[in-house]
Amino acid sequence: MLTLLSSATGRPLDMRQAPRKRTRRAAALSGDLHHAVLTIRIDFGAFGYLGPGKIALMELISKHGSISAAGKEMGMSYRRAWLLVDEINHIFRAPLVETQMGGSGGGGARLTPLGRDVVGRYRAIEGAAATASAADLRALRASLRSQPWAPPGRDE
Repeated sequence: MLTLLSSATGRPLDMRQAPRKRTRRAAALSGDLHHAVLTIRIDFGAFGYLGPGKIALMELISKHGSISAAGKEMGMSYRRAWLLVDEINHIFRAPLVETQMGGSGGGGARLTPLGRDVVGRYRAIEGAAATASAADLRALRASLRSQPWAPPGRDE
């Protein structure tokens, strides 16, 4: 059993007080019940992994020119976004995201040429996999129950 503790008191939180994450199941309930999507995660073993969250973060950094703005749009703290960028930059032989220190013109961030290449290749892999798996995903989706299963006694 998982017990969440209050950061202020260190005592267990009543689940009504605990922060709520939007689960995939809750997201699915708000839309198409028979939804199936392929998610690609590339695992580089001891080097780390690259998945849809890190790719989305890099795309938003490219769009906004800012780690802070990209993280904010994804609903994460600047620290979390910065730690992910640091992780991304240590997976490959050269950084994927360059940062500039603040100052009179302000700081910023941008993708390096390698970063743009990695994002492009990830999206190409994702597109090829989606095309190759489309018929199988349709078959799996058609085999789903009419309503999602909820364990007894679980409110969501």
